[in-house]
Amino acid sequence: MQKIGFLGPKGSFSEEAILLFLAAHPDLIATPPDLIPFSTIPKLLFACNDHEIDWAFVPLENSTEGQVGVTMDTLGQTEHLFITHEFIHSIDQCLLAHESMPLEQIERIYSHEQAIGQCRDFLENHLPNAQQITCLSTAEAAHRISSIRENWAAIGPRRAARLYNLHILKECIQDATLNATRFVMVGHNLAEMSDGEDKTSLLVIAENTPGSLYRILGEFAKRHINLSRIESRPSKRILGEYVFFVDVDGYVFAPPIQDVLWAFKEEHIAVKLLGSYPKAHPQERTF
Repeated sequence: MQKIGFLGPKGSFSEEAILLFLAAHPDLIATPPDLIPFSTIPKLLFACNDHEIDWAFVPLENSTEGQVGVTMDTLGQTEHLFITHEFIHSIDQCLLAHESMPLEQIERIYSHEQAIGQCRDFLENHLPNAQQITCLSTAEAAHRISSIRENWAAIGPRRAARLYNLHILKECIQDATLNATRFVMVGHNLAEMSDGEDKTSLLVIAENTPGSLYRILGEFAKRHINLSRIESRPSKRILGEYVFFVDVDGYVFAPPIQDVLWAFKEEHIAVKLLGSYPKAHPQERTF
């Protein structure tokens, strides 16, 4: 039985998304896998890197709050992992409590920092005096308040309310109506070229010199390669030094992308391949 790790505990959006992902890709794994929750994204990805599990399913970016920095940083630190699939899952945040109560009575709000950020306007308008406390996941927040009879609430999915016997005070409290998270499946082998459209993810380490990013982007532009995403993260070595996460259209072994990688090598620009995988199309999204 293959093992797939996700950000837990049970009841998290990651568990909700992995169940939908597996249902949409029945041919990916021959037998039902063993789903294993992890308390943090680094523990999850390093467990996969060390072959303790076969796959890791992690959130990469959100349409409201942007990049999940800890995922990107940890992918940059691992050595033998590749993104093999992406899955876009709609996120409806709910306000949960152990019993029904007026909002003005809530003293604390528990949730993951991304969930709190996605509900910033709601919290400011309806719960301006409630203390906000971050947790490792939305499911952990729901589990925490389920055993304490205080005027505390959590932000999380409907599934967490069912699992931890919580009352849903408000549904769809996220600030943006279209609130979706892009999850990626990470494994030990590069995915094969698909029959449809592919995407390639790269980590590019640029020198801290004038025009370095311009030269990187120029190599893609002059070969007419579309960049669908570019994000910067601190290199964690020197203040002011950054690495860039880039998504480009096409499979990594396509001649234009190979030409770019060869040009980077000649210019001594370090590149790490994070994966080539089928692109998720709008009709595959669960909105």
